[in-house]
Amino acid sequence: MNNKTIAFIANFTGILLFGISMVIIGSILPLLKARFGMSDIAAGGLFSVLPVGLLIGSVLFGPVVDRFGYRWVLTVASLLLSLGFFGIAHAESLHLLRAGIFFFGLGGGVINGGTSALVSDLSEGKNKIINLNWLGLFYGIGAFSMPMILSRIDEIHYTLVIDVVSGISLAVALIFLLINYSLTVQKEKISLKLIPVFVKNKLFMTICFYLFFQSAFEAIINNWSVSFFIDKLAVPQYQALIALSVSVSGLVCMRILTGSVLKKWHHFRLIQLSLLLFSLGLICLVLPASYFVHLLGMFLIGGGLAPGFPVMLGVVGEIFKEVSGTAFSFAMLIALTGNTIINYSIGILTEKFGMNVYPYVILVEIIMMFFIFLLIGKADKKTATCYDI
Repeated sequence: MNNKTIAFIANFTGILLFGISMVIIGSILPLLKARFGMSDIAAGGLFSVLPVGLLIGSVLFGPVVDRFGYRWVLTVASLLLSLGFFGIAHAESLHLLRAGIFFFGLGGGVINGGTSALVSDLSEGKNKIINLNWLGLFYGIGAFSMPMILSRIDEIHYTLVIDVVSGISLAVALIFLLINYSLTVQKEKISLKLIPVFVKNKLFMTICFYLFFQSAFEAIINNWSVSFFIDKLAVPQYQALIALSVSVSGLVCMRILTGSVLKKWHHFRLIQLSLLLFSLGLICLVLPASYFVHLLGMFLIGGGLAPGFPVMLGVVGEIFKEVSGTAFSFAMLIALTGNTIINYSIGILTEKFGMNVYPYVILVEIIMMFFIFLLIGKADKKTATCYDI
């Protein structure tokens, strides 16, 4: 097995853990609310702690990676994930719970951006988007597995499951420490000075704001769908967890398709398909129909979420090859700002109006992403940057 293959395996394992971290709070939210006596606003505050950690990690990793390489950055990030998982499993106060969430948010932000940038650097041409899709597939596997596992076990055993994930994170940290990193590009050493170049690039900036809503949409599904199914659709918790897993299975299936059957499609055609799936999924979700129709809606929405980050980051990786880490950091900063703002806003809205507001938030997301995608198309035609994906 060559060094590049080992590096890909390490990346896929790391992003799988990140997938777990992104759904674990939403998966155990009813348990946490009961355990700590939290209101919906307090729960929304928890969801805001996570993206704050993600924001900091996403901002830090790029310049550090472009200057010093990936080894210690990804190793420390995996250790932070391990510490965070252990913290949320055993926290005895809200302060310790928030600290645990912050730690795996910080580690997750670095893992998310770092593995994406590393896969981009290990790949060439069109393979960037294809390999980023496969990376996203393993994110989906992680996000799919946790709610499914939790839906099958007794509530008193959820801490044991999280402890196992914490142990796996430690093992991944060791792997990142020991592997070799065979990159396809020579990295720039002074990357922060190029931020004005990012801001002036219209295509890049419109992509960043698409990811602003993409990241928020993913968080909406991961963090609030379980509560929506329990409170609004009146299903038991295990069925609500299954609904979350179904949405992730839609994401996994779509990423398999985009990495195989649809890999010759133009990248922006995949985004058009994504927006169509969002719309169909929302229709199924709000219809006065059976639980299984609502599951179909979650599956379609999950499928719609699949192309967003791989496609957009693949384009970014081609535009800014030599400073991909910093470019990814900048894009993730914008994306996770959306995650933070919209998650906290949903907490306030649900406290005032209940989970009835959930489908309306999704509708606004779809409208904004459609509008920004039109702007991306215009910027793509006008940009002077040439790339062939």
